[in-house]
Amino acid sequence: MKKISLLFCYVIVIVLFSCKKDEVSHEQYNKVVLLYMAANNNLSPHAINNIQELKQGYVPSKDSKEVLLVYLHSVNSSPRLFRLYSSDNTIKEINIELYDNHNSASADVLNKILNRVKSSFKAKEYGLILWSHATGWLPQGYYNGSQINYAFFEDPYSNLVKSFGEDRGVEMEITELKKAISYKLSFIIFDCCYMGGIETIYELRDRAEYIIASPTEILATGFPYNRIMEDLFKSSSYLVGVGDSFFNYYNSMSGVNRSATLALYNTSEMHELSTITRSIIENNRLKISTLDMSSIQQYFRYNKRWFWDLEDFIHKIASESEYTLFKQSLSKVITHKWNTDSFIDIPILRFSGVSTYIPFSPNPFIDSFYKSLEWNRDVLLIK
Repeated sequence: MKKISLLFCYVIVIVLFSCKKDEVSHEQYNKVVLLYMAANNNLSPHAINNIQELKQGYVPSKDSKEVLLVYLHSVNSSPRLFRLYSSDNTIKEINIELYDNHNSASADVLNKILNRVKSSFKAKEYGLILWSHATGWLPQGYYNGSQINYAFFEDPYSNLVKSFGEDRGVEMEITELKKAISYKLSFIIFDCCYMGGIETIYELRDRAEYIIASPTEILATGFPYNRIMEDLFKSSSYLVGVGDSFFNYYNSMSGVNRSATLALYNTSEMHELSTITRSIIENNRLKISTLDMSSIQQYFRYNKRWFWDLEDFIHKIASESEYTLFKQSLSKVITHKWNTDSFIDIPILRFSGVSTYIPFSPNPFIDSFYKSLEWNRDVLLIK
């Protein structure tokens, strides 16, 4: 579920008339950042707003060793890949490639764009921001098709179309996302909901050195792009700066707008965590079905009971010594975390920074799907 809309959505139309390749560089760059906006859905106006914000903050000059690229597919507009750069105190755009109306939630399309970026801009380091709807590790269409009658809810903060990269009913599951990323990235930032789950982070551990994501939803306004780009391009501790900027922006708000959870994950430390978690699961499996689920920190709304705090779950079933080892390992994976004291109507009482599925009651379809994920293969949460 990327982002819960807090604004009335107006349709913004951008018409592109040609399809050509305008820039290919053989220069060696230090860093290339791609903002991939799969916005051919009801989030389209927010994508346009975020790009305007982007232009109000730090943007590298055309002659610098840093490159900022945007892939945008919004409603009623053809997809395009373009470069933003600063020149003479103004922000300019140059098209890299314009595309036919393909589906931006397709793994093949994402793979094509990423490969185009790498072939056109040789760099020491690549970063990716993924912007759209999302539902974490869940299978395509499951979140929206689950057992709930939306007629009973009148929530102005919720979009009912919820899945990563949603584009005309097509969604990208995390196993497809993994295949789409064909080279190792320095970082992935998820500007979309529920991607801060252990299942997602573990699946993508070989695709990025670091990941930033939220275990809850993210408000439709998303990351404050006028603030984070200087962190991404100029700061030595750039990812921590991004998290700080995100948190400070939302923490300064009031009411439901003061809602944010985020974490920074070091993927190189995940093997130890999976080994320790597997041992705890094996030693305490019988406790899972008898858990008092109301006592575990939740990250979901609308009875979407697939996102619980991982550390709180382990704490409830592990021995004291097991829990100590788990906490030590988790602290190596989650290097920084940020949260307000609530997310809309969810009190955040215990926040480890990462969610998990808990199979506390049988669900044959979802449990079968869960077995296909690498996290479950390695920890055997569901046998």
